[in-house]
Formats: sequence, C-alpha cells, structure tokens
Amino acid sequence: MTNNTPDIQKFSKRHPAGLWVLFTTEMWERFAFYAMRAILVLYLVDVSTSEQTPGFGWSEADAYKLYGWYTGLVYFSPLLGGWIADRFLGQRCCVVIGAILMAFGEFFLAATELIRVGGGVKITMTVDPTALLIFYIGLGLMILGNGFFKPCISVMVGQLYVPGDKRRDAAFSIFYMGINIGAFFSPLIAGTIAEKYGYHLGFIIAGIGMICGLISFTMFGQRHLKGIGVAPTKRNDIFTPEEQEAHEKTVYEQTRPLVKKDWDRIFVILVLSIFVTAFWVSFEQAGSSLNIFAKNNTNRHVSQYAMNYSPEFVVRNLYLNNETVVEYHAVIARLKDLEDQAQKLAQQIADEPIVKESLSARIQRLFSFRNTTGEQDVIESYPELVKESARLQENLQNTKEGDIPDLLKKLKEIEVSLGEKSTPKTEVFTFPATWYQSVNAFSIVIFAPIFTLIWITLARYGIEPSTPTKFALGLLLVSASFLVMIPGAIEAKINGKAAAYWLVLCYLLATWGELCLSPVGLSMITKLAPARLASFFMGVWFMASSIAYILAGYLASYFGSGDGITFFLGAKSGLADFFLLMAIIPMIIGFVALILAPKLKRMMHGAG
Repeated sequence: MTNNTPDIQKFSKRHPAGLWVLFTTEMWERFAFYAMRAILVLYLVDVSTSEQTPGFGWSEADAYKLYGWYTGLVYFSPLLGGWIADRFLGQRCCVVIGAILMAFGEFFLAATELIRVGGGVKITMTVDPTALLIFYIGLGLMILGNGFFKPCISVMVGQLYVPGDKRRDAAFSIFYMGINIGAFFSPLIAGTIAEKYGYHLGFIIAGIGMICGLISFTMFGQRHLKGIGVAPTKRNDIFTPEEQEAHEKTVYEQTRPLVKKDWDRIFVILVLSIFVTAFWVSFEQAGSSLNIFAKNNTNRHVSQYAMNYSPEFVVRNLYLNNETVVEYHAVIARLKDLEDQAQKLAQQIADEPIVKESLSARIQRLFSFRNTTGEQDVIESYPELVKESARLQENLQNTKEGDIPDLLKKLKEIEVSLGEKSTPKTEVFTFPATWYQSVNAFSIVIFAPIFTLIWITLARYGIEPSTPTKFALGLLLVSASFLVMIPGAIEAKINGKAAAYWLVLCYLLATWGELCLSPVGLSMITKLAPARLASFFMGVWFMASSIAYILAGYLASYFGSGDGITFFLGAKSGLADFFLLMAIIPMIIGFVALILAPKLKRMMHGAG
C-alpha cells in the first residue's frame, strides 16, 4: 500500500507523489487564471483586434479599476475559503468546489460575447444589461472559486512534509514552477486565439483548462493524497497505524492553545504581509497598465529574419497583424476618392478669400504622401491625414456656399468608412500583446531552479539570507524593473513605439524579485502559522495581495491611463513619471524591510 503521509515521508529523500498531483492541478488552474488575466483588460478597453473581436469600449481608467477590484477580490476570497476549509470541509473538498466554480466562471465570461448586442457598441448597464450581468456573474464565480481553491492547495503542499523537513522549501519551488508552466502557455494559446478569433474562445479555452485540472486532481488524489487535506474532525478506520498516528498529531496541532512563540510568528506574518502588499502594487501593473503599454506603445513587429526561418503556418497564424481592419489597396482607392472630393471642394470655393489660401495649403499637405510609393509611407501619413481632414472640414463649415454642406457630408462619409483607428494592411507582422504576459512565467521556469540552487548553496555555508531579507531583495528588484521602464516610456513618447526589450527586461527583473518573495512566502506561512489556523493565515497572506491589487488598479487608473501623471520628468516623457512612482513605492518599503530583517528573524524562532 502506497503511504504518502507526512510521518512516513520524513524517511524518504524523494518528494511524495502527492506533490506531483498538486503540481499538475495547480498548473491547469493557473493556465485558466492567467489566460483570463491576459485578455481581460484588452477585452474591456476600446482595443479591438478586428470586427469579430470587439472590446467593451470602456476607457482605460474604468478598465483598470475593474481589473483592480477583480484581482483584489480574487485574493481576498481565500480568507473566507481558508476558514471554511479549516473549520468544516477540509482542503481537498474545497479544491474540488473551487475548480468547478472557476470553470463555470470562464464559461459565463464566454457567454457574454455570444449574447452581446453587437460589435462597436459600448457595453453598459443601459445599453446591454444582460451581457454585462452575465459578465459580472462570470467574474463573481471566478472570485468565489479562487477563494476555495487557492489557499487550500498551497496548504496541502505543506501538509506533505513534517515540521523541519528540509525538502519543504524545494517542494514549494517545484510547486511554483507548476504555476508558471500554466501561466506561460495560457497567454500564448488562449491570448493568441482570443485576439485573432474572438475573446469568447479565449475564455472557453481557459475553462477547459480548469476542467483538466479538476480531472487530474480527482483521478490521482485519492491514491496519492491519503490523509492530506481531510476535514479537521474526520477519522478514517482504514488508516494504517502510521497514518492514524500522523492524523492524531494533526488533530492535536489543530486544537492545542497558542503560546508566545505562535504569537511572535503571527506578528511576523502580518509584518511581511505589509511588505508583500508594496511588492504586488507595482508587480501587478503587468495585467493592467503594462498590458496596455504593450498593446499601444511597444514595437511588436516580427523581424523579417524571424519570418524567413519560420514555418508558413507560424507566419500566417501566429505572427498576426492584429490592427488590420481594411486592405491596403482598398485604403489607397478610398483615399484617392477623398482627394478628388477635396479638389472639387477647392474649386467650388476658390473665390472665397477667407479659405482659399488655407485650403490649398492643407490639400497639398493632406495628400503629399501620394508622391511616395512605399506602403510604410502611407501608414505613417494616414493618422495625420485624418486629423487634417477634420480641421479642413471645420474651416469649410464657416463658408456660405449652398452646395458646400453636401460635399462635406460626402467627405465625412468617406472618412468614416476608412475608420479613424484603422491601419492599412501590409506585410509587416505583429505578435499579440498578450505574448508579453508569458515572459514572467517563462523566466520563472528558467530561473526558479537557479534561485533554489543559490539558496541551497548559501545555506550550506551558513550564509543564506533570512526570509525577511529575501523579501527586501524582492522589493528592490521589482523597483529596478520599473526604473528600466522609464527610458522605454520616453522612447515611446518620442518615437511612437518603444523597443520590445524594455518590457522584456522589466518582466525579467520583476521575476527575479518574485522568486525572492512569492514561493518563499508560501513556504513561510506553512512554517509559521499554527496548524489550527494554517488555511486562515494563508488567506491573510492572499488578503495582503488583495489590497495590493485594488491599489494597483486605482494607481493605474488615476496615474497610468492616457498620458499618465507628470510630477518630475514631465509630459514630454509620457508614462515615465508613472513608472517612477511604481519604482519608488517598493524601493522605500524594501529599505525598511532590510532594517527590520534581523528582529523579524529572531521572532520567527528558527523557522526562517
């Protein structure tokens, strides 16, 4: 009989099979969550990839606020879910409930797109209350499901190991890699399909991923998670003597009174929760302001070299010109129409001295690109053409000629048919903005083993940093990641687009910070929290993230939307001042963490 109880595992050098069950389940759950996270803000704002994939039409500020509240409640709900698991249902049952709710939530989000009134319409409670209600129900199910799922599966990882087992931190690093394998593939798969074929398909793929995780957990959990995650008062007569002994120890730990050491450790959890709040306030810009920056302000062109050596399937189906709305040659034809109408209009009012000189100069500027032959010249001239055309109409509307209004109307109709936000189709391919979301996960998969090796090596020589010191390093690294974005923002403001490497470097530094803080924090909770309150304090840990995510949404809304805030570098620097603000917050808290680290280490009583 396979025995995976904590008491037996202390004699083994290998990790228990139950770890791989939890690894796989969490991988699929994170696939579902990060798929939805990658496309949520893009879906909400007026960023449409084609007529088949319209957004909600919301402003960036409103989208950031909703994103902040959603992610905040996602990480607040584990406080309730953890309490229910500790007191009544046990972690295993709550994981199943959470997975079912989240799968339904993804499918409700997909249903929103299927029942909405149509593309090009801003979705509000007045315009389309049914679609908006379905959308909110989907978000609500995701929030509730995550509350049951997230704290419980992390606690079950800790329950696989007895106190003092040196494999515990390594187990959480392995578990954390499972999280990020799912997070890596979801933006590439679900994000690409969502941007090209429809957001509802992205949500459906996310829901299918959650179902895969549920199947994996229920199929293999019964065999490899015996005695793990059961309800607190449950007794099982088929336990072996070793399993029964381990279960009795667990029951004792869940009922004994708290002592001073417990209260000291609880204090450390609360202080470090404040530190982690400062970290996620900046880090979580990845799903909101940095996501929009990637979409609107980053050069996502795929080099001709990469296209030459890529399979045809990849070129045509993955390197997407997502902004294409109209064919290039159709645009040229329509612009020629617009030019002809403007010339006729100039002849009609040639005797009007007020506008004659202005009109001639404007028409010459408007259509100067007609002398060029390259498609790129047309692309660059088109936005200016639209602006100048609007100014031209405003001038002409002041004239008294009777036939001018009809020509103006026709001119406007042609302009509307082009669409102010359209970009002529060319052979310049761009990759979806959601692909940037995979950089963080890919970096974790690559660097998590390296960081684990570093901690093990330092521990061997007795110089491994304490948990509070690792937190301080994480805060300073995420601060550095936003300092890197300052020149990127300036470049985007000056040139229209920032090079891709700024955002990639930002995510890389933030990832290193995350590896110093997040997996270490999960392990810390299982070591410091009293057994009777383990899931509750895991919920407290996630509540700190909840507060951070809400703050992150509001900071992005007030200071990071549009042209951003200006307080030091100025308006000519674009979002540089906002990124500076996101660097300052974790930097200050990081230095505070360094100062407090020795005292906090003593209060951990050897657990960190």
